[in-house]
Amino acid sequence: MRRVMFYVFVSVLCVSCGTARAGVAYPDPGGGWKYVYTGDAAAAGSGGYTAMDGTWSHDNGSDEWDGTAIGLGKPGGATASGGYLRLQDTGDPRDYGNGDPGSSRKIMFGHSVTADLGEDSAKRIVDAVTLSFRARVATGSPLDDMQGDTGGDGENKGIAGPWPAGGNGYLGHDGGKGNFSIRQSDGDQIVSFSLALETETMKNPAYTFANAGGQTGLVMNNLNTGAGFDTDPWEYDGTGETLNVLPLDVTAWHEYWITIAAGGSGTHVVDVYVDGSLVPSTFNVSAGGDNDFDVSYLGMDVGATGQMGAIDVDFFAYASGAIAPVPEPATIALLGFGGLALLRRKRS
Repeated sequence: MRRVMFYVFVSVLCVSCGTARAGVAYPDPGGGWKYVYTGDAAAAGSGGYTAMDGTWSHDNGSDEWDGTAIGLGKPGGATASGGYLRLQDTGDPRDYGNGDPGSSRKIMFGHSVTADLGEDSAKRIVDAVTLSFRARVATGSPLDDMQGDTGGDGENKGIAGPWPAGGNGYLGHDGGKGNFSIRQSDGDQIVSFSLALETETMKNPAYTFANAGGQTGLVMNNLNTGAGFDTDPWEYDGTGETLNVLPLDVTAWHEYWITIAAGGSGTHVVDVYVDGSLVPSTFNVSAGGDNDFDVSYLGMDVGATGQMGAIDVDFFAYASGAIAPVPEPATIALLGFGGLALLRRKRS
């Protein structure tokens, strides 16, 4: 008992001293996270890696953010409020008189893992890495109206009007990108995770996410069963790809702990732990080959012109190595005397 109380005391002391934690459902890895984005900054930046908390860039081909918060400037954008980040892609505002540059028709941020670790350590990062994030599909204000694509073959073609009360999620797109991604420079491999509703529409108008076998949940790279098939759920056409979906209500906050390791029947094996569980759901995925920066990087995006969606991000962290989570003894102990709120960095 004395040992448990000492652990609790140290945990409380660390929190009160400002030690960076990612979430509350899992303790941080033994060596700590290499980097944590805490969801409370959405600076436009002045070029290079100066955006968000000063370590992200949106100078890339998958971004047209005008630098404003949702409800200001062009429709959509990035807002940090209440301790979390909200990203919204309203569709294609160019069709409604909001032209490039800065139409906010796609939004993509990258944080340089190469700058964190050095080139040699970062170049094979996806071969063994741990990600953690807490996120949900955004509902409730502020959200701008839909600006559906009036031409082409994009998702929600021509749909305009108030944002759906039940939210609108996203699918992985364009060679392995998604809401939360990590890319290594060696071999140009990227694995991503997105929050999808079963109402999502594929790029091929013959498919919706539901009739392609998808469900509301966390979706990641497809498993490819032959050469030339797509890694992206948005590109799924039933010709050799296996959708990878963890079913759950993505309009509610969930905390994800994800390990990625090279191997399996695709390119990587992904273990997903959720909300404190120590039993993973395991998936075989095929890494994508696209990128928005020359370095190895973390990505956060709603970066496809043909889609529309909005997500909330409480935090996003990574550490080198595929590290399984362990129980949170301090949280369990604190529950006994009402101290859980002290360890909770933030809750909505």
